[in-house]
Amino acid sequence: MKFSCMSNIFRIYKRDIINIVTNWAALIVIIALIILPALYAWFNIKALWNPYGNTSGILVAVVNEDSGASINGEKINIGNELVQKLHKNKNIGWKFVSYEEADYGVKYGKYYASIVIPQNFSQKITSLVNPNPKKAELIYSVNEKLNAVAPKITESGVTRIQQEITNAFVKTVDDVI
Repeated sequence: MKFSCMSNIFRIYKRDIINIVTNWAALIVIIALIILPALYAWFNIKALWNPYGNTSGILVAVVNEDSGASINGEKINIGNELVQKLHKNKNIGWKFVSYEEADYGVKYGKYYASIVIPQNFSQKITSLVNPNPKKAELIYSVNEKLNAVAPKITESGVTRIQQEITNAFVKTVDDVI
């Protein structure tokens, strides 16, 4: 009984294969169903393999309005030090512009984001050695309408900048102390 059932299965399978091979339209559909998912996966994996690998085309405006400060008679400008480090950083397309150009560029899609180093940035950072420390902040704005991934990438760039500021501050305080 089992043998006759299996022979029927093989007979039906053989008939279906012959029908597919002899009917060119069915053959094309079957081949497309085999190849298209593989092509889709290949292109999708290729596109998402390293999303942060080519971020130098993401333009981020940087505005330095920092006027500097002095610690124990020594003049420092952390905003200028930060800008010098960003000039060397090629991971993101940093553009050093005026405040007006940065604001206009983010609003109208020329830049994905802008980072403004305020005028009292160094003063606030150096206030940490005073009895009344103040928190230094960067002004970060982003145009989320341009691209879904760019805000995430620019946010990681801002995080790197904050790390560089912390390192520069620690170095400056070490030098002064």
